Amino acid sequence: MQIRSLALLVLVFGCSKSQTSTSLGKADASPPPQPVDRLLPGELAQSKLLVFGFPIPQGMVVERRFGESVYLKGEVSPSELLAYVKAHALTGPAERIGARRVFSKAKIRGGDPARIYDIEIDDAGGFQRLVVTDVTPPPLEPGLTVEERWRRAGYLPDGTPIASAHGM
Repeated sequence: MQIRSLALLVLVFGCSKSQTSTSLGKADASPPPQPVDRLLPGELAQSKLLVFGFPIPQGMVVERRFGESVYLKGEVSPSELLAYVKAHALTGPAERIGARRVFSKAKIRGGDPARIYDIEIDDAGGFQRLVVTDVTPPPLEPGLTVEERWRRAGYLPDGTPIASAHGM
């Protein structure tokens, strides 16, 4: 009888102890991590459309395309658009020209690392315009001398335009 009582006592205390440690373990567990796709207040979301590898912000559409430039337009906050550009492009300081901000020689994060872009934000009053222009210089043709490169560019080796050197 004593052995049964002792076994029952161990079983009861053993179970209650394991239940306590299990419930404490659950209480101490950290909450699940937040999903990565959550936006901060005032942060623009990106769309699935790309321009030169640059994701177009939601709320903006392609207005037009000329040669190596793409013009986007949308009703977004200027400060949110500025933060968006800085998050998706490697830029230096912006040059401010009136209501425009121009980032020269920027690289697009996740884009072709050999390409260089000018990115311009224009506060057009009521909407924002974003212009992305590929300004990557053409590759050098191998085997040309310095003088030949100058002539193909339309200049003499001293920098004088060929047309004005011949009196035209």
